[in-house]
Amino acid sequence: MRNSDPKPSSTPRHGDESTRAIKDFVLSGRFLVYSFFSTIGLCVVVVIGSIVLNAINNRGLIPPPNTLDRYECAGFNVPFTLHYLHGTDRIQIKSSLGLLEGTVRQNQLDWASFSKDSSMLGFLPPTDISFEDAKSLRINGPGYSDIRCAISVEHGSHRRAIVQ
Repeated sequence: MRNSDPKPSSTPRHGDESTRAIKDFVLSGRFLVYSFFSTIGLCVVVVIGSIVLNAINNRGLIPPPNTLDRYECAGFNVPFTLHYLHGTDRIQIKSSLGLLEGTVRQNQLDWASFSKDSSMLGFLPPTDISFEDAKSLRINGPGYSDIRCAISVEHGSHRRAIVQ
């Protein structure tokens, strides 16, 4: 006679074994510890990566200031303004005819995009700069010297104030 009822196997199936191992791992608490430290590690990698990318983008760890101070320059045949912030290397000069951007290195002005054409600003741009104080500066250029430029708004008034 045949027995039509299958006998349960005394050896567990392979799928049951792996499922039980996963279930034991999750319920034992090790899963939470591993997940927690993996999440913390991932966050650290993301933060350090964003710091490095921002440092590369800003060419340093401190971001460059966005707002340049505006200096009105009088005593010249064409009125113009200089936009510069002490401690930075960026400078802009604006006249009624145009705008020119450059850099400051050791009190010498470098106008990279200037093509020696005075029609761009209505005059030749200055070649060197000297600082009197935080509110004024003097510039020299071809055909003129000692032009005084003073800040047009109160220094720092356009920056955000800390309110307590």
